[in-house]
Amino acid sequence: MKEIMENQCFEMNVKVSMGKHKESCEADADLSKYESKIEQARLSYFNKTLVLNSCVLCLFLCRMQIWNVITGKMIQNDADAEVLKDLTHQNTKLCEKTMKILKETRELQDQITDIQKERLDLKGQIKKKMQEINELKQVKENQGEVQQRAKERAEAVLQKYQKVTTILQNVLRGMILASKVSWRDDPKLRDIAMGLENITN
Repeated sequence: MKEIMENQCFEMNVKVSMGKHKESCEADADLSKYESKIEQARLSYFNKTLVLNSCVLCLFLCRMQIWNVITGKMIQNDADAEVLKDLTHQNTKLCEKTMKILKETRELQDQITDIQKERLDLKGQIKKKMQEINELKQVKENQGEVQQRAKERAEAVLQKYQKVTTILQNVLRGMILASKVSWRDDPKLRDIAMGLENITN
């Protein structure tokens, strides 16, 4: 009994010091708010467990005092002693069940805390991926704008050269007509004159 109480006191001291240490740590980054909430919940859980363990310890102390009385009564070996033995046996079973439930509760709480941390990590990763997707969209939009501007510039240059070509055609036609050369009789001049109509296309 003494060893059990010493172990429980040691465990409670460790939990209290862990709670104080975790409370003093400051979180950084966006997810630190959620992590601190988890730590506060965990600290609250440790404090509640500490109170519960204190109650269990008090029960153990009461049991020890009662046990001394009961032991004296059971030594007498009368009808009351048998009833006390049965009650003691039932009480021991209940205590074992209580300790088992406490252990399972602690394990479940640890699992919940781990799951919450994993969930926060996943949220952080999703947020990061969404930022990357938005950046890629922005880059694609910028590339589209650049391509559109380049296309407009190319079309403007093409129109300018088409106008220049048309002017040159008209000048060349005028020169041929002004020279009063019989371009219909000269195959080369005829090909040039007839080809001038197709240059713009």
